Amino acid sequence: MKELNTIICGPRLYRYGKWTFEVHAWCGPWPLRKDGELRKRAGRVFYAMVERWEAEPDREKYRIGGGCQVF
Repeated sequence: MKELNTIICGPRLYRYGKWTFEVHAWCGPWPLRKDGELRKRAGRVFYAMVERWEAEPDREKYRIGGGCQVF
């Protein structure tokens, strides 16, 4: 019998400074609330932090989850 693998993909989750946010492949970064839900708005302070995060040489060290998982 063949083994079936399932791949589930979602946005990558990061924590940088005081921010927890997701980076979606199509929509880009968006901040999350403490309960993991999307915030209603993303303002100048958030996007200033995103610019600093994008300048980091190794962004993956801030990754806390998400992406593609094989089950």
